[in-house]
Amino acid sequence: MKRYDSPAARFSNRALMTHAQAGLPQTLGLKPRASADGVAEILLYDEIGFWGVTAKDFVQMLAQAGDGDLVVRINSPGGDVFDGLAIFAALQAHSGAVSVVVDGLAASIASVIALSASTVTMAENAFLMIHNAWGAVVGNRNDMSETAAILAKVDGQLASLYAQKTGQTPDAMSQLMNAETWFTAQEARDIGFADALVSGASNAKAALRPGVFARAPEALSTSDPAAELADISAGLTARRRLLQIAEAENAA
Repeated sequence: MKRYDSPAARFSNRALMTHAQAGLPQTLGLKPRASADGVAEILLYDEIGFWGVTAKDFVQMLAQAGDGDLVVRINSPGGDVFDGLAIFAALQAHSGAVSVVVDGLAASIASVIALSASTVTMAENAFLMIHNAWGAVVGNRNDMSETAAILAKVDGQLASLYAQKTGQTPDAMSQLMNAETWFTAQEARDIGFADALVSGASNAKAALRPGVFARAPEALSTSDPAAELADISAGLTARRRLLQIAEAENAA
C-alpha cells in the first residue's frame, strides 16, 4: 500500500486501521470579517488530518479569511501530528493577531494548535489533553526501532512547545505527556496552557466514545447506543475507503 509506505505516514494520534470516531460535530467553517478592520473566525470542530481537517484544508480556509485579526474556535480530539504542526505553523505565520477559544475539547495535537495563538481562552466546562504521539508500523525490528526513535523526537518537540507556553520545563511536560494528562479549564489556566476562562457553559459538545483515549474523564464519555452503531458503520466505511485506495494505488 504505497500511500502509507513512508516514515511520515506512520505518525498519527489515531492508528488508521483501528480508527474510532470521536463523537464530536465535524465542522470546518469560516465567519468572514464584517469590515476591513474586523475579526474573522474559523471554526475547527473536527479531527485533524486524513479523517477530518487536513493542513491543506485549513490553509485554504485561512487564505479565505484574509489578513487581519483572527479567532480560531476549537473542539477537536486531535489527529495527525504533522498536519497539526503544519496548521500550527500557518497560524503563527498569519499576518494578524490570532486568538484561540477552546469551546469543548483541545486534545492531543489540537492542544498544540491552540498554542499558536497569542491568547488562549477556554470555556469553563472545556478540557485540554496532552499525551505522547501514537504511531503504527508494520515491519521488522529495524522498522520498529526507527519508528520508536522518531516518535521520541516528535514527543520532544511537542514537550518543548508546551514548555514554551507554560513556562514549565520540557521534562515536566514529558512526564505529563507520558501520563496522558487531562486538564479542566481551570487546571489548564493554573499550569499556563490557558490565559483566560469564559464563564458559562459552551454550546460545543465535548463527548468521546469509549476507547478513544485511555484516560478520558467520565464527564466526556457517552454510551449512546445509536452513536455506537454509527461508529461501527463509520469504521466499516473507513476500512472500505482504505481498501479502495490500496487497490487503486496497486493498480497504478
